[in-house]
Amino acid sequence: MIGMRPPASQERIISDVLRLGRESQGYRELLSGFNDYLKSALDVERAILKDAAQMDKLLPADEVALNTGKPYVDNSLSDYSAFNELIEYYNSGFRCCAILPLSNDGKALGTITLLSKDEKGFGQAHVGMLSLASGIISIEASYKYERERSLSVARYFDASFNNAFMQFIIDGNGAVVKANKVALAHASRLQSELGGVGIDDFFSIGEGGLDRIKKGLAVEASGINSQDPSAYYLVPSKVDDGLMHVAVIDVGGLRDAEGRAGMLDNAGNDVFLVLDQNLCIEWASANLETVFRISTDAAHGRKLTDFIISPVDIGNAIKGTKDRKYTARAVLGPGNDVEFAVKVVAYRQGGAINCIISKDYDRQVGALERTPAEMMALSNDPMVEINGSGYISAYNKAAETLFGLDRSVIGTPIYAMCADSESQNKIVASLPISKSNGVITDVYVNLLERKDRSLIPCVQTIKPMPSTDGTMRFLMIIKELATKRRFQELLSQLEKEQKEVERLRTESDLKSQFIYNISHDLKTPITNIMGFSKIILTDYSASLTKEQRDYIQIIYDESERFLQLVKQILDVAKLSSGIVKLDTQDVDLGSIRNNPSITALEQACQNKGLTFDWKVDYDVPPIPADPNRMIQIFSNLISNAIKFTEHGGISVSISKKRNNVIVKVSDTGIGISKEDRAKIFKKFFQLRRGLVKQEGAGTGLGLSIVREIVHLHGGEMRRVESEPGKGSTFSFTMPISQRVKKRTIKYNAEHQEAAR
Repeated sequence: MIGMRPPASQERIISDVLRLGRESQGYRELLSGFNDYLKSALDVERAILKDAAQMDKLLPADEVALNTGKPYVDNSLSDYSAFNELIEYYNSGFRCCAILPLSNDGKALGTITLLSKDEKGFGQAHVGMLSLASGIISIEASYKYERERSLSVARYFDASFNNAFMQFIIDGNGAVVKANKVALAHASRLQSELGGVGIDDFFSIGEGGLDRIKKGLAVEASGINSQDPSAYYLVPSKVDDGLMHVAVIDVGGLRDAEGRAGMLDNAGNDVFLVLDQNLCIEWASANLETVFRISTDAAHGRKLTDFIISPVDIGNAIKGTKDRKYTARAVLGPGNDVEFAVKVVAYRQGGAINCIISKDYDRQVGALERTPAEMMALSNDPMVEINGSGYISAYNKAAETLFGLDRSVIGTPIYAMCADSESQNKIVASLPISKSNGVITDVYVNLLERKDRSLIPCVQTIKPMPSTDGTMRFLMIIKELATKRRFQELLSQLEKEQKEVERLRTESDLKSQFIYNISHDLKTPITNIMGFSKIILTDYSASLTKEQRDYIQIIYDESERFLQLVKQILDVAKLSSGIVKLDTQDVDLGSIRNNPSITALEQACQNKGLTFDWKVDYDVPPIPADPNRMIQIFSNLISNAIKFTEHGGISVSISKKRNNVIVKVSDTGIGISKEDRAKIFKKFFQLRRGLVKQEGAGTGLGLSIVREIVHLHGGEMRRVESEPGKGSTFSFTMPISQRVKKRTIKYNAEHQEAAR
């Protein structure tokens, strides 16, 4: 294990991770610190943390580690590793990886991926250390996660307590644990005076009322004495196994009308009215006009029965209310042939009658009598199921698509989907109200898309769904308001991007065409210079002095070199612009050695005192390729090897592996430094010896052309193996079966270089 730092002692590891657990404030900070600790302790190049908030980004290898509960280790990353992400790590230069699961008691907290460029691997000592350390951290992180979740619930209730109606937290015996300011002011008590005080010390809830509250059932109540003649609804919600949250709705008296109306506005379609003895409307909540199209000015002083079409005797029934609640179904008609099915709830309070009118959605949502699971599966509307404590328990496919939900949201509070505190308060208030009213409709809220945190305006309907075991669930049906607006925005953005793409494509095509044209035009004068120089050297050599012949020879040699440069630039321009078409045939790689270009290079090796070897394994079949382009690949690689080799030789080896042919061109030359290996395929990059460019170096385009031709065939240019002074090996793969059609293919070399 020379390349990778050996693990510390077990005692040191335990000490480090326990200290990390003590000093970290939250579970995310703990996991991030542990990630950094491992990167430093093992001296690996990269450590990738994916915590519980990024579960949607888990890859198959991460899932394997979490499912088995053991580190997933691959000490030989290659093109044939088990998962695509491991192959991508290999292509990025890493040679081994270890993926650690972070989980406790079946709850997944995330993963940590460790990547090293050393080929020594993660040994058993490393794996044992990683298992121990990740286990300790997982336990500590799980504790911090649950603690943060509990604090989040506490903050939720603190925020809820700021609403303008009475609220309590009570224990299993009905004793008040906490009350908000409105409740304390109502009872003229201090928070410190609540010890031993029960909810029945605040309200007269009648026989069996406390048992109903403990079961999560709403109860009717009245003031505890004659100084408090109001009527109340007490709506309980379970917080955990030992605590209940009780929301109190004051349904009597004019003095709290504004507070009640503000609360009822959260319900969207619940309108609050105060009537006199003759059923004339003395006061109406502000949402009367938006819900029933009746302006408050037009309603003031008119009888409620003026707006009710049926039943015709509802007025007498409402007047007859005394100590009991009156509830009836009715049809309300504001005029202009518009009708609403409504539910009317009336209470008498002193000389006034308080009335709540709600849109009756029983007909529209009758299908909700099915189980929530059936409804959610059948509906195209986004739906979220909420348990009695206000936590998400399920969601359907439409909600998953719209909001980017995944399994990590199960067990999180419903208000976490909200974009602002106002929306949170509306959802919090809607749950207990829907429990007593049966359904809450058209509640406007701003929800969030989980991945990009974009705001989605919505209208929601909440219906309680009591089950046979007595537990309460809620079904939230969501209507998105922003679909059309978002579609228009996306369409506009797409048009802008298409115009930009077209502009860049045109600019790129013009540049490539310009390079192609000017390079093509240079060929004619260069060819003429070479031709006339050759004529002078052959036909008029006798009449020239030695010095003149040397000058003409220099002109010829430099013109030939310039012509090769122009040819290579033309090749690059054609490859980049996508105008290269392959003439695909079955090519026998063994027979390429007999090509004149290759035999000329073999002669060049012998002239330089170098050996030349060409080896093809017996099982290598012909491959679909363009023979001229294959010769170009071999010529560029072999000529490069000859340039930078003074002793030893050049060897070409061709073998078969699975569905690919692997070609390697090796030399015993000066080698390539690690820094230069990262640049070797860039256009116009030329290898230098020390601070001086190698004599006889070419244009710096040969290897770039090789890589583009290989990719054009559906092959892959593999890594360069080299050490300074010990030679180099260039290798690439070619598919045995045809991977690409015979068509023009454009290959973006710069993008591929960036990916490396």
